[in-house]
Amino acid sequence: MATPHARLDRPAARPKLADEVADSLRQAILQGAYEKDAKLGMEELADELGVSIMPVREALIALSNEGLVNAEPRRGFRANPLTQADLDDIFQIQAQLGGVLAARAAREATPEDVETLRRLHAELEEASKLPEGEERAAQLEQLNGAFHRHINKIPAGGRLRWFLRLANRLVPRDLFAPVPGMTEGALRDHPAIIDAIAAGDAEAARHLMEAHFIQGSDLVGYTLPGTE
Repeated sequence: MATPHARLDRPAARPKLADEVADSLRQAILQGAYEKDAKLGMEELADELGVSIMPVREALIALSNEGLVNAEPRRGFRANPLTQADLDDIFQIQAQLGGVLAARAAREATPEDVETLRRLHAELEEASKLPEGEERAAQLEQLNGAFHRHINKIPAGGRLRWFLRLANRLVPRDLFAPVPGMTEGALRDHPAIIDAIAAGDAEAARHLMEAHFIQGSDLVGYTLPGTE
């Protein structure tokens, strides 16, 4: 008879401060706040963020694993912003994973799923008519995200969604509404994607979703310093 494993001791709860610092620094680097090879001094960052040096160091090490920071002996940590080639690669990954999930969704979507997608797109259209400003941008961002998340969660594929979330971390947040062409692309592309899913046409859903994502690298690249 096999001996049961000893129960693991539960670690004490720890704040996710290093994760929060990493997220703040990640977004700053992605949005062009630091030029390539700009020094990221731990003391200066800790003072700016109002935290101790330890979570800053942990955050910089985490970001070095993502390629957004270079950690060099005797030189410390230096920023490594995305290039246009990086953006192209990231959106290509998003396109491939999103395409697979859309194809699977076309095979598995229920009428209720299709109705939800049509409702979300109709709300997106209404939000696009609002006056320019923070409220419009927030609604567009939320509705576009909800549209894609609903497609992604229709089929099985937890690991695919996990990989997609990793890729999404390397795209600056809150860019959907401000980037010229992004809202227009969604309003143009979403109806055809919905129709393909409603018709159970997996190949069309995959193709349309891939094309929808790939256009994003150029659109986002035009807005970010240092991505030429």
